[in-house]
Amino acid sequence: MSPLAPDRAARDRIMKVVGLSVLMPGLGHLLSGQRLPALTWFLVSNALLFAGFFLAGATQFDYGFEIFEGSFRLRFLFTLPESLNIGGVLVAGNFFDSVESGGLTPTNMPWRHLGHLLSAMGGILGAISAAHAAGTVVAQSEPCKSKRMHPGTVALASMLLPGAGHWLIGRRFKAQLLGGTVIGLFLLGLALGHFADFDRQRHAYYWIGQMLLGLPAWLLYLPLTPLAMGDVFLFQDTGYTFTTVAGLFNVVIALDAYHRAESDWLQDARQGKPSETKAELESVS
Repeated sequence: MSPLAPDRAARDRIMKVVGLSVLMPGLGHLLSGQRLPALTWFLVSNALLFAGFFLAGATQFDYGFEIFEGSFRLRFLFTLPESLNIGGVLVAGNFFDSVESGGLTPTNMPWRHLGHLLSAMGGILGAISAAHAAGTVVAQSEPCKSKRMHPGTVALASMLLPGAGHWLIGRRFKAQLLGGTVIGLFLLGLALGHFADFDRQRHAYYWIGQMLLGLPAWLLYLPLTPLAMGDVFLFQDTGYTFTTVAGLFNVVIALDAYHRAESDWLQDARQGKPSETKAELESVS
């Protein structure tokens, strides 16, 4: 049996809410009539983003680029993971200036690392809002009377803690296998890097993937940041790679958890309805 999928009308709505959510967290929920969730996603994502820019002296700009057109200056900062909240970064890019442009070096910013962490969280939550908005469309288009988990909530749980989404929908073995593998890979990478893997200034691209691991990386980032890399260790590059790949794998795990939760939701929602014809089944596959 092929996996269940939303009907064509729901898929069209999903494309709209995902696009709006990526542009600005909360807009997708607003389009779906969910005002309180829309406000919550908007405030939380952008509060973290702007607090991060403020505390870090906007040194996040040092990892992005600007666009200039003639006499009209539009600063568009593209830096990951912050730019997963496109609208918030666009506003911040025209509101803040990096302290380096004023002659102050980043190392003199006492809250720089906390700022980088908060702004990364704001960008990542902005992307997760798109998945949550998509799940809201599924729930609205085909209400489910059973106690199935909202697909967007499952995606959020997975991004915050690897394997948590699969655990919530009852796939305990898969949760332990995937979550344990990814967290184990991350911890192995930390060990190979002598626990000095976190360094956005020296390894900005590795840092992006590390932040995508969610809470395990977020909680360890500040305590391990003082362990700056000094000597060259034999397997340090392997350690950086492992921690980064673990974060990227977590995104794949979250997408799989969302898909499984969506299929479970649709299966329960469609139970008791008149049997669909073969053509109808093919239209949603």
